[in-house]
Amino acid sequence: MKATCPNDPTHKRFTTVAHVMELWEVDETGDCVEVIEQLQTSFPPDAGNIWTCIDCDVQAKVES
Repeated sequence: MKATCPNDPTHKRFTTVAHVMELWEVDETGDCVEVIEQLQTSFPPDAGNIWTCIDCDVQAKVES
């Protein structure tokens, strides 16, 4: 998989979604008080996600 910024191919940093499992300390209603530990990534970034260039805020082209 490779992401490319359409404005500038030298831009190499992007935002996208990954799903992680964390161990939380919670209060009596289940609200997060503190993240104790990130346990694992359940779904890493995917080519089907929207990837956005951090430098110029445009949607990147992603090849799988």
